[in-house]
Amino acid sequence: MTLTELQNEVYAITNRPDLVDRTLSAIRAATLKLHQADYFYKDLLETGVVFSTAAYLQQLEYRTIIPLWRSLKYIRKSDVDASDSGAFLEVITPELVLDDYKQNRNDVCYTAGATINIRSSTELQYIFLGYYVNPDVTVSGYSSWMAIDHPWAIIYTAAAQIFKSTGKQEEWAAATQDARDWYAQVVQSNILAVGY
Repeated sequence: MTLTELQNEVYAITNRPDLVDRTLSAIRAATLKLHQADYFYKDLLETGVVFSTAAYLQQLEYRTIIPLWRSLKYIRKSDVDASDSGAFLEVITPELVLDDYKQNRNDVCYTAGATINIRSSTELQYIFLGYYVNPDVTVSGYSSWMAIDHPWAIIYTAAAQIFKSTGKQEEWAAATQDARDWYAQVVQSNILAVGY
């Protein structure tokens, strides 16, 4: 569903078409909340990255190339034409950059602030970057696979928020339960990339 279609469905449930801005905000918040509730495979993307020079140490400011960045999944070494993809780097926390002998570990990467730091055992210029993204919840660019595949999870989560903000406790409780039921369908269908 489009953002307008979602909005119309929330109005139908809440019977509050007068709450235009609040409903729009509730839908946008519900969309982001549901996407961030887990690491869904449909939020996982991959892109090639080329550093300006080959080096053992590289830094990548991820927000400059991926504005909707959520989280790092993996980095994989590559060559100039991506015909010989190399090993995956180990994703670590910054404090694990040293080994038991207090020496720098190689073939690792970690995030510090808005930068991914990479330590490679070989000079590195090309990588594949696997990452999770947030949905675009702006009014002009709204885009969410959940809005297409599971719109009722968003609709009932937003409706529950409207009911709560207007003091409709009974309706809030019912919409919250519906939202949970629909979210269970999201999880059932989107945690694994291959069904069983």
